[in-house]
Amino acid sequence: MRLDVRWIALALMLPVAAARADSNVDYAYAFALDTHATAEAYRVVLTPEVYASANPSADLGDMIVVNALGKPVPFALMPVAPPLKHDFETEVRLLALPVAAANSDSVKVERNASGGIVISQDGRGATAQRPKSWLIDAGREVNIDGIALVPASIQQDFQLHVSVEGSNNLRDWQLLSDDASLTRVHNDQDQVEQLSVELGGNAPARYYRLRLTDGEVDWSTGHAPTVTLTGSYTDAGADRASQLQWLDARVSGQAASDYDFELPATLPVEAVALALPATNSAARVHVLVQGRDAASWTEVSALDLVRAAGRKGDATATINMRSVSHLRVHSDTPLSGAPSLRVGWLPPQYVFLPEGSAPYRLLVGSYSARRGEYPVDEAIGRLRGSHGEDWQPPVAALGARKDEAGAVALEAPKVPYDWTRPLLWVVLVVGALGVAWMAFSLLRQGRRDEQ
Repeated sequence: MRLDVRWIALALMLPVAAARADSNVDYAYAFALDTHATAEAYRVVLTPEVYASANPSADLGDMIVVNALGKPVPFALMPVAPPLKHDFETEVRLLALPVAAANSDSVKVERNASGGIVISQDGRGATAQRPKSWLIDAGREVNIDGIALVPASIQQDFQLHVSVEGSNNLRDWQLLSDDASLTRVHNDQDQVEQLSVELGGNAPARYYRLRLTDGEVDWSTGHAPTVTLTGSYTDAGADRASQLQWLDARVSGQAASDYDFELPATLPVEAVALALPATNSAARVHVLVQGRDAASWTEVSALDLVRAAGRKGDATATINMRSVSHLRVHSDTPLSGAPSLRVGWLPPQYVFLPEGSAPYRLLVGSYSARRGEYPVDEAIGRLRGSHGEDWQPPVAALGARKDEAGAVALEAPKVPYDWTRPLLWVVLVVGALGVAWMAFSLLRQGRRDEQ
């Protein structure tokens, strides 16, 4: 008896087909993932099309990544990356703090509207004593690594010991260095310079204070040297704003001074940008977003737009992040046409570990299926420990959307017909007929006995 190779191949493929069917039957759509670059993990950046494919009530829980066998692989929201560090360097002049500031209310140290230091002194505390403390305004909160005196600004020799403190409000100070040496000796025999104070591991601060603990120097107003501050800073808000992606909203309707717009999906919107349609125009406009109830609208921003004298007539506003699919622009005065509206959003990033073999696919959209919990945070933490805290997995680009189970996977499953009640009625009827038949039989038997 000869074995048919085709039947053997079919038998071998059945487990693969069953595995694929088990994983994919509950999902509506599939996106191919480009993982040609070899890596230990990959990022997936969501697009409006992914949002449009998901079940709105699932909160993106109806997404999984499967391998070539259709088996789910570890997949979760990308852990938050450490804040981006920006190099910082600036030169500022030391601000001499009058000696009376330490023990008198005749000297006031305040901040102006922009945060700059303002030192005011009345005649009660005025003295000719040399200052022993100096303030530095870095201009923003920074992690200072070092403070260095600029040689060209120094007018005299000195041998000093100083302490350094940091603050963000000019009231509460944190000690950063309790004994730092500063030296400048220029004469015929020696030229010695130690002009920098090294700091490290300190909390970010905007204001710094140098206190003289030993030595004498005349760094009064007009004689104070300039210092160079070096370090780094983080600005999560600005970094996030720079990463926003902008999407044009489509005009969907107009009624009087109200212009309705819609997005291709419900997206997490963080900013809006508007522009007037015609030159030599001006208007105050209000941006509203639709609530869960189609009839409810909430204002999120009001903008004054002027398109004249070289101005483009556009403006941008940041709003509290909210899920938005429909927006409305209301103008206090008539416009010549619909304004242009763009929304800024930051696409969520997910990460998966390439368990098994490629190709990998992102499956999206299900009425009932939900993704399991994977300890991806720990895995990414270990990878960053190996590659550096700034390491990011490469992006696996999304391919075109294709049907998996199709839109039917987003629909509630049909409830099978409940045969319990009909069967119960049948049993009751049959039982009643049986009782009636038994009663009839007994009556007939009784008549026969009488005869």
